[in-house]
Formats: sequence, structure tokens, C-alpha cells
Amino acid sequence: MNIYYAHHTWKYGTLIESFETECINRFFNSDDPKIINPKDVVPQDKNETEIMNDCYAVINDCDTLVFSTFSGMIGHGVFNEIIYALNCGKKVYHLHGIGCYEIESLEFFMDEVVSDFIFRGDNRMYAILNSPF
Repeated sequence: MNIYYAHHTWKYGTLIESFETECINRFFNSDDPKIINPKDVVPQDKNETEIMNDCYAVINDCDTLVFSTFSGMIGHGVFNEIIYALNCGKKVYHLHGIGCYEIESLEFFMDEVVSDFIFRGDNRMYAILNSPF
């Protein structure tokens, strides 16, 4: 099973990233999961549009997507990865604490999981998510 790990770039190369990877491994402990980290497989030296297109191509080769938040927030890149995966019929999970919670559908994600959108001066979109509890 190939699992795309969608997370904020601020977590790249940190202990938090290692911890979250271990949580995903424990949750999907059957079938020897292979976590695909965009930090490792998508060149980061391109423009943002090209990077996102590369991410979508990697998602196409995965069975599922697991995403994490940064203090309950996701940036537009993770948001777009989630929407893309849901539109492709991939299973999507929200890593919250040490557990993963399945996002049932695009409608569920937009109506129940996304709490609010934040726009900053640079016109980048961020979403605040509801806790899965």
C-alpha cells in the first residue's frame, strides 16, 4: 500500500515529521505500508504550479492520502492535495494526534471538516479544520 503523506513544508526534516510518519506506520500496520513523502520524491526547486502538478502525479500512484495539520490549519497545497485525492476516488485520512480518521467524501470534507478559510495579504488560502471528535 502506497500512502501519500500530505503535510506542511514547515514540518519537512523535523522530529514532528518523523513522529507523524511513525503514527501513520502504526495505523496502517498491515500490508507493510510505504509512506510517500513529497519532500523526498518531488523536486522542490521548481515553481509552485509545477511542484503541485508533480504532487498530483505522485498521488495518482498512491492508494491513499494521509494529511496532517499545523495547529489545526492546512495551507493551500495540502488543501489542494486533499481535494485532488478525493476527486480521484482515493481514500483520505486526517492524522490527528496518533490516530487517523477517514474523510468520507468531498462533501463531508467541505461541510464538516473545514471550519473556515483564512486569506492573507499574499492571497494564499488557508483552511481551519474542525477536530474529528
